[in-house]
Amino acid sequence: MMFTEKWLKSIAVIHIIGGLLLPIMVFTPIAGSYFAHLLEAFPQGDLNSMKFLIGVFGPTVASWGLLFYYSVGKAFQNRTSKDWWFMVFAILVWVILDTAYSLYFAVSSHLYINGAIMLLLLTPLLLQKSNFSEQ
Repeated sequence: MMFTEKWLKSIAVIHIIGGLLLPIMVFTPIAGSYFAHLLEAFPQGDLNSMKFLIGVFGPTVASWGLLFYYSVGKAFQNRTSKDWWFMVFAILVWVILDTAYSLYFAVSSHLYINGAIMLLLLTPLLLQKSNFSEQ
């Protein structure tokens, strides 16, 4: 298994674990600064509703991580251009829509979080493009 595949699978596992922990983390002090940021963006917001929405989002993040882990494994097994583009588009759909939606609602922290994760995912893929053949 090459470094890029291990790297991308590791990030997928972090998404899985983080997504599974998110419903619990919303009740800990760890999430306090994030909720303070959300309450600035939504001053009429209700903290309990926000905790529910972020907590219920956790399983979606975990599911994305599972699917990405599987797609990385298949892509590096097949190494076709189609597999490479599938991974790139999966990342771009998430980062563009999530970031645009977040910025619309003035949740600027997502710009930085999403940007960092996008770089961690896309950079190794871009470096490996030549290892995926046209078929």
